[in-house]
Amino acid sequence: MGNCIKPEFLDTINYAICRVVNEHWGQKSVEFFREVGEHHLDEAVRRGFVKIDSNRKPLDNLIGIAKYLESTGYMEKIVINRLSDDEALVEMHGVSVTTSSAKLLKEGRHPSHFMTNVMLATLSRLGIRAELRDVAFDEQACRFKEHWKVLGAK
Repeated sequence: MGNCIKPEFLDTINYAICRVVNEHWGQKSVEFFREVGEHHLDEAVRRGFVKIDSNRKPLDNLIGIAKYLESTGYMEKIVINRLSDDEALVEMHGVSVTTSSAKLLKEGRHPSHFMTNVMLATLSRLGIRAELRDVAFDEQACRFKEHWKVLGAK
């Protein structure tokens, strides 16, 4: 296969899909994108791209997902700064869908929150809930920062 998908192409597809989903389902788009994260996780595990290990700490499983997403080119780099065993600041650099996500937000639509939904699906498989909030967003630098807190059993 020699050719790599260009980030601009992925960003354009992301915008097109997200826009159609928003037009058809409005607020239910959030649920749709959460399910996409769940199905992606299932397929990535089935294909051996990622592994979920209930013997590891939840944040260690999330680090595994982050490394997977880095390796695919979805983002250039992800940094997970542990604040404790159950809390972390997640910084995403060079996110390939920054332009489309920012445009969707400016239009009042829901972006895919792809990484977030795959990570939430990972915690869900472990029977764990999490809470997160956006801390910072820099469209020019293609950088996002979220605060994650693992809450425990669902």
